[in-house]
Amino acid sequence: MDTQEQLIMANGHNINTLRIGKIDPEKPTLVFIHGGLDCIAMWRKFPYQMVEETGLSAIVYERWGHGKSDMLVVPLEYDAREEEANQPLKDLFAYYGLGEVILVGHSFGGGIALIASGMQHDQIIGTVAIAPQLVSHGDIKEGLDKAIAAYDSGKLRDKLIPFHGDNTDILFRNWSSGSTDPNYVPRDYAEYLVKITCPVLEIYGTDDNYGYLHNLEHSRKHISSPLSVEEIKGSTHYPHLDSAETVLKCSGDFISSLLKQD
Repeated sequence: MDTQEQLIMANGHNINTLRIGKIDPEKPTLVFIHGGLDCIAMWRKFPYQMVEETGLSAIVYERWGHGKSDMLVVPLEYDAREEEANQPLKDLFAYYGLGEVILVGHSFGGGIALIASGMQHDQIIGTVAIAPQLVSHGDIKEGLDKAIAAYDSGKLRDKLIPFHGDNTDILFRNWSSGSTDPNYVPRDYAEYLVKITCPVLEIYGTDDNYGYLHNLEHSRKHISSPLSVEEIKGSTHYPHLDSAETVLKCSGDFISSLLKQD
């Protein structure tokens, strides 16, 4: 399979990207947006499997502060999902000369994908949101507290360093700041969900340690465009890894229906 990894400039920062397959501007391109502590490598085989399943090319990128992308200047004092859903994606689309786009986002990246779908109607024709995180609730706070304890003990830090190198400490502190900052005011981005016009597929694991029902109910309340939901019994916060066959099948069927409409 034809692939190329390279740094590009997006919203004033170097971000690492991976192209899988040859971009055809006459066909939609899959764009993968990873979660809060993840990077290209942590998707594992999933983007390649999606390319094979759909017959489409893909761009997988590392958000600012992750993997080989530029380090965060300081821990951000705001929730960056709205910002990341805007200019960084526009710059990525423009650099690769993309036409129509199908977003595939996980966790924090799933939230970014949904926000972007409410912003960028011209190019985004469909969105696959895997365990998307938009709503702050008790299960998320509990999951964050456990992650902070694991990081402070060194166990989680040791797992992340091979993927993020010198970015690791500032990345983690920025990610966990919503749990530790008493002045943090969460947003649910409902104002963007109501503006989504493209079809959306949301995929959840019923054993997600960060919880999922709050986010599912939030989407059902605010998304008026066609919304499909797949709840995978016994799957976790990473259904694309621990239930890959099911996720590939439902994602493939969803994308096939988009291509028939196109």
